[in-house]
Amino acid sequence: MCYDEGMENRKLIAAFLMPLAFFVCGGAAGAQTRKDPIDVNLIIDGSRYTQDLGGEISDWLCGYVVDGILIEGDYLQVRIAGEKAQTLYTGVFRAEDRESLKALLRKPPPGSETVDFAGALGGISPGKDRSPLMTYTLLVSTPRGLSPVHLGAVSSYLRFSRVMDFPGWRALVLAPDIGPQVREAAGAFLAGR
Repeated sequence: MCYDEGMENRKLIAAFLMPLAFFVCGGAAGAQTRKDPIDVNLIIDGSRYTQDLGGEISDWLCGYVVDGILIEGDYLQVRIAGEKAQTLYTGVFRAEDRESLKALLRKPPPGSETVDFAGALGGISPGKDRSPLMTYTLLVSTPRGLSPVHLGAVSSYLRFSRVMDFPGWRALVLAPDIGPQVREAAGAFLAGR
């Protein structure tokens, strides 16, 4: 069988567009049609500014992510980007975990003055013995948390991100390390390969 470079390029484009399709089409539609498990990473701003929003962020996470995206077998990591990054949940999602996960997401963040997005993103590890179809990384923050002072080393993650704005906060779907693959695939696609 011969190597088909065009097919590889189309796979790379699809790998980049799949997380964005989840985000654009809505979580519920994605979970209802998806059968294969994925890795899902939630990075939540742990600054005091998120506490001012009450339950808006947690309600959205419970509805959009827990009820809308997660299916049995997904590998889930929930991390808080506070003064120091901390892991709230790591493991293979099971349907019976749904309500306890929602309760965990409804707990208020620590309310720190600083936000360690670099530590939270850097602490993400793939599920043990897994080669996921895709990885869906969602960062939730206030505009203050997304300031250049707090982003620092992780600003490159935002280059290929999809942003959804809400009053007082944002949700970003991140595509870390996808830049070179997107450029290569887009160039090949435009060249007709």
